[in-house]
Amino acid sequence: MLNKIFSANILAGTATQGDGYMAQATTQQIFKFVDQTTEQLQKILNVSYRDALSENIFNILAQKTYQEDGYPTQEQAQKLNESYQKFNLKTYSITDIKRALEFAIVKAQKVDQLDVNLLMTPDVIGTLCALVIAEIFRDNSQSHLEVMDPTIGTGNLLIETALELKKSTTLNLSLHGIDNDDSLLTIAAALSQAVNEKIDLYHQDAVADWIISDYDLVLADLPVGYYPMDDNTLDFQTRAQKGHSYAHHLIIEQAMKNVRPGGIGIFIVPAQIFQTNQAKTLAHWLVSSVYLQAVLSLPQTLFASEAATKSLIVLQRHGQTSQQTPQVLMGEIPDLGNTSDIIKFKNQLQNWSQKTFKWEK
Repeated sequence: MLNKIFSANILAGTATQGDGYMAQATTQQIFKFVDQTTEQLQKILNVSYRDALSENIFNILAQKTYQEDGYPTQEQAQKLNESYQKFNLKTYSITDIKRALEFAIVKAQKVDQLDVNLLMTPDVIGTLCALVIAEIFRDNSQSHLEVMDPTIGTGNLLIETALELKKSTTLNLSLHGIDNDDSLLTIAAALSQAVNEKIDLYHQDAVADWIISDYDLVLADLPVGYYPMDDNTLDFQTRAQKGHSYAHHLIIEQAMKNVRPGGIGIFIVPAQIFQTNQAKTLAHWLVSSVYLQAVLSLPQTLFASEAATKSLIVLQRHGQTSQQTPQVLMGEIPDLGNTSDIIKFKNQLQNWSQKTFKWEK
């Protein structure tokens, strides 16, 4: 399974110059259309670029303008429809569609000056998560996995991970997502529909009780900061003794309550997560409630500064056949462009997985 993923990335990096230009040209063609029609819709509706983008994606897929309460007007809708009906998004590849829509989402982030916690997770992190997930579930006889992202945002982490796993494994994933930002949920819904990945989305606070539980896997790129509603944290072991608690600590605890016994949590967290003033409380919960199976630093080349670096941690809930790994997998994930280091990392993953995860047959 991993060989296929690595091969795909290596091949992508060694494509001919002509192939690269063709892919870039196609992506630019899609983006240009999406961007132009989004700007038109933004002016008509007087909304943010992000909100116009999500509605525009649905319009493009339907090749028809959605109207509500007389907006856009019939004349404006007719003009947009003329553009939509000349452009069929479904004739392009999933890869080109997704890449073009990512460019549009990045533009929305810049134009709307969104907070850092609202930014899209890059594709490469989804690819790395897929590498780890493929190894963890390599010997699991259960091919169907219920997967939840409790901080789904734009949906890119969950979608990219799912697409990579679809290419390289026989795992059948049912995807779910939570977010308290309805604008982000709408972007996630639009992106998932555009690339044919069904996701059940829930608009709620990820720290509050979840509507559905018993997931096989929780995957999240966690927002960093303080959780303001202290009364909601009274039953949490990771809550701060004084002042506001870290939201990412609380979401990790809530997520691991909602995976099945033996279930897995994979979280993208600040690299300094175990060195903060609330680290002791987090460590106490980790020891008593879950198994910490891996702590892997993400490639530093992904981040603008050392202070912004993040790590990938793997947790497993107690129960079933779960056990503490004989040796927690620690280290730095190499850059995907470094073939020799990637092969070494793959071997480390395989050895760790075989010693750590004893799935029921």
